[in-house]
Amino acid sequence: MPDNKRKFLKKLQKLSRSRSPHRTFSDWLEVAAIAMHQLPYQSGELEIDADFEKLEQKYLDRIKSYGKDELIVFSELLAITLSEHSLGPCDFLGEIAGEAELLNKGSGQIFTPYHLCRAMAKMTFGNVQQSVVEKGIITVGEPAVGAGALVIASAEEIADQGVDPRACVQFDCTDISRDACNMAYIQLSAQNLQAVVRHGNTLGMEYWESRPTPQLRLFHQWLERRQRSEPLVQAVQLLFSVAITPSAECPFSLSGSEEVAEKREQLKRCPPKPDIILDRQLELFGSN
Repeated sequence: MPDNKRKFLKKLQKLSRSRSPHRTFSDWLEVAAIAMHQLPYQSGELEIDADFEKLEQKYLDRIKSYGKDELIVFSELLAITLSEHSLGPCDFLGEIAGEAELLNKGSGQIFTPYHLCRAMAKMTFGNVQQSVVEKGIITVGEPAVGAGALVIASAEEIADQGVDPRACVQFDCTDISRDACNMAYIQLSAQNLQAVVRHGNTLGMEYWESRPTPQLRLFHQWLERRQRSEPLVQAVQLLFSVAITPSAECPFSLSGSEEVAEKREQLKRCPPKPDIILDRQLELFGSN
């Protein structure tokens, strides 16, 4: 058994001596997922808002029954998980849940092994580079995300094709299991992927909570600032798109008004293409 997995299971077993292993694992997943969500707020990259306050209260409610030493072990479990993901793409928590028999087999919960997810991703994706050229950002839906293995395998396949999945792909993930949603949220955040993870029933189109990863929230923040500044950028581009003729007396001199008018007409006829195409992505991800 790999070292990180052995460490994780040993610490989880220690925590579960006076509790149900399922309950302890579920509590840790909830706390760890909230901790990952709060990171950009704690670092000052995002301003504290209602989402932060709501989840902070949920975090405090969940840890009430645990002592200080136990909460230190909670943090160590998260550190082990992040350490494993820093080594490369993997389904660390899905494998932990399967090997420790923490899945809900009564409801038919079985996670697909990562190597099979990797094969499925390789067979599913076509020319990713061409898709990025055409669409700007690729969106991928996962209606039964589990712990996120297929999403991570898809990101690995996209990276193998020479495209950075952290910048060019957004994932929309759903699962009916709360534990599965938390596992997926932790792992997709650890892999620095842009995703919305939804707790809901895909077949019944019922959704109880949706939570964007820190990477997607930071993308929205960047996009909002870009959109606010776009009119100013276009005005500056128009000003400096006029031909400039330097001279010894005047280092910068603009051409006459006729050429300015002509240049404006050219920009109207052939406006510059946007760097990325976002309309479809905003419909999917912009309201979360």
